[in-house]
Amino acid sequence: MNDFASSAMLRLIQLGLQRQGLDAPMPPARERGAHVPLAHKRALLDELLRVHGPRVLLRIGEAVADARDEPVSVALSMAREPHDLIERWKRLERFVHSRHRVLVEASDERRLVLRHVSRDPRMPPTRAEDLLVLGLLVALLHRLGTLALQARFEGETQWRWRAGGWRDDAPLPPDVSRWFFSWQPAVHSTAMAAAGDEDTVARAHRLLCADAGRHWSVQTLARDMGMSPRSLQRRLAEGGSSFSELVSSVRLGMSAKLLVQTQQPPAQIAYVCGFADQGHFNRAFKRLSALTPGQYRHEFAANADPSALRAQ
Repeated sequence: MNDFASSAMLRLIQLGLQRQGLDAPMPPARERGAHVPLAHKRALLDELLRVHGPRVLLRIGEAVADARDEPVSVALSMAREPHDLIERWKRLERFVHSRHRVLVEASDERRLVLRHVSRDPRMPPTRAEDLLVLGLLVALLHRLGTLALQARFEGETQWRWRAGGWRDDAPLPPDVSRWFFSWQPAVHSTAMAAAGDEDTVARAHRLLCADAGRHWSVQTLARDMGMSPRSLQRRLAEGGSSFSELVSSVRLGMSAKLLVQTQQPPAQIAYVCGFADQGHFNRAFKRLSALTPGQYRHEFAANADPSALRAQ
């Protein structure tokens, strides 16, 4: 897993253990950088499962409530509903070249069936890794305010997670890599009231800025603005813009701001701002500014002036 995701996961594990009143073991001093070796992470999780049982691992994800400013947590927690969250999670896996993947095996408006697998069949996820990821996804779904959320493993007849907590009065099934979720869909109004005299381009820009990491399409933006995709495209054109230009402008502008105002790694910024991968981010940024993200940070961080990008 990419360095920024690896370090973020380790911080989450430490927070999750602290929430449960347990010691948060640290990696050896030489391994305390952004990259944490796979062998160490697996050994840590396996030891937690052996000593404390599955409930501790399932509850580690609750630490997202203590990591509200963690950029990756922010991007995931801005999902609108369960399907949106899973799409963001899958993009994170692809972005960081994770050796594991969450596959969607069944889906409708009120349920999901997921399986946790490995890209390398010779190294499947361990039980501890399955439990950690399931617990994190449940915690994120709960944080979204998902109504009547329930989760269980394959083969179980009762929900393992419901009413805001995990039950541990039954042994785990042999396979903990396949997960079933159900919930009550929320009722949303598709129309968005116009904000005074704000024009279509400004409204669209405001919505995109509020969640640059979302998988935006003309259809989703039009729905959030309460109009048809064709009407949205026509009004953007009348305002001298287009959907693709607006999305690109928002993502590049936000990434420029984060480069000069924070110390977040460029890879983390690229994910949070919605780029498909770091290569895509680097090419798009250099195309607009004639500088790589690293060069831009070096040149402009002292002045902390993201508007300089638009002046290039």
